[in-house]
Amino acid sequence: MKPWPILAALSLAILTGIGGYWTGWQVADGRHAAALLKQQKATMEAAEQASRKEAERLEAQAERDALARQLEDQAYADHDGGICSLPVGRVQRLNRR
Repeated sequence: MKPWPILAALSLAILTGIGGYWTGWQVADGRHAAALLKQQKATMEAAEQASRKEAERLEAQAERDALARQLEDQAYADHDGGICSLPVGRVQRLNRR
């Protein structure tokens, strides 16, 4: 019996195994890349949402600070008329803070 058919069959089996391993590797790599892309997209969306929330928070804080300055300006504009106590209007504005 000649060894060539046995070597050819063995070589074919080895090459088929290597090809299958390579194909499996590529499929797994593709799945990992798709999962990574999905997670990156979710992370970017979460970061954008956090950025929008932070902008809203900063806007509300700026509005609150402006209102506080207006109240303080009104309180300083209200003259006490030389009396020792605070006028009612000033006390009410300070209580609104």
